[in-house]
Amino acid sequence: MSEFLKKLLNTILMAVSMPLYLVGAGPSRQYLTLKALELIKAADKIYIDTYTSIAPGLSRQTVSELSSRAEVVEAPRRLLEDEAHKIIEEAKNKNIVVIVPGDPLFATTHVSLLVEALRRGIHAEAIPGVSGIQAVIDATGLQFYKFCRPITLVYPEQGYKPFSVVETIWQNMERNLHSLILLDLRLDEGKAMTIPEAVNILLRLEEEFASMERKQTRLSDALMVGVARAGLSDSKCIAGKPARLLEEEFPPPPHTLIVPAPRLHPMESNALGVLCDCKECI
Repeated sequence: MSEFLKKLLNTILMAVSMPLYLVGAGPSRQYLTLKALELIKAADKIYIDTYTSIAPGLSRQTVSELSSRAEVVEAPRRLLEDEAHKIIEEAKNKNIVVIVPGDPLFATTHVSLLVEALRRGIHAEAIPGVSGIQAVIDATGLQFYKFCRPITLVYPEQGYKPFSVVETIWQNMERNLHSLILLDLRLDEGKAMTIPEAVNILLRLEEEFASMERKQTRLSDALMVGVARAGLSDSKCIAGKPARLLEEEFPPPPHTLIVPAPRLHPMESNALGVLCDCKECI
């Protein structure tokens, strides 16, 4: 079949198929855009991503209230990755919406779903939502352009310790960049890493890594910023040395940890002092 005919066939298939929308929900239900609400109300079936992140207020019950006609299903990792073809097949005959916490294409899980749907001739679109990462940065007042790529800190397991996280933070400190650390979410197991857990894990990892590399530790006396439930009414941001973050009480996850650049701009220091109660910054 010629390339022209392939493109023509794909165009025809997309024209007759129902749409598949990956809808960004933002940090919580209250951040749903007018476009998102419009698509949710028109959906035949709605999948709620319960794997990649947490968005308070996006339960089956609350989403059902937004769409009286749609079947609402929670989608764990198995469904979004191993059985993603089932969602794509349904979009041939149904108007499908996948609600994603934050922005819809932050995780490779959703990029893969979108690309595969388009390859199969399904009309698929990503509808942007408020970024959870941007909400975290906004909570601190730190300058956006000084952040490195986000790092994910996972729970150490037998035979695996994420020393690369420590190494990346060290490199960022040398370049005077902020390190934004996403914390492990294992929602299928009912686990979500907290800020105190993350600080403890980082300090233990660094001590072992520094011993292996015959270098001095840096994080035990470094400034850290813990952000809980960014963008929500019960959000909390605390900046200080690790000992303070270990003693602080935070609302439930989602949590994020930041190790700021060693040399802060005066405006950043002032922002952390006001927004995150940083005693060392004032």
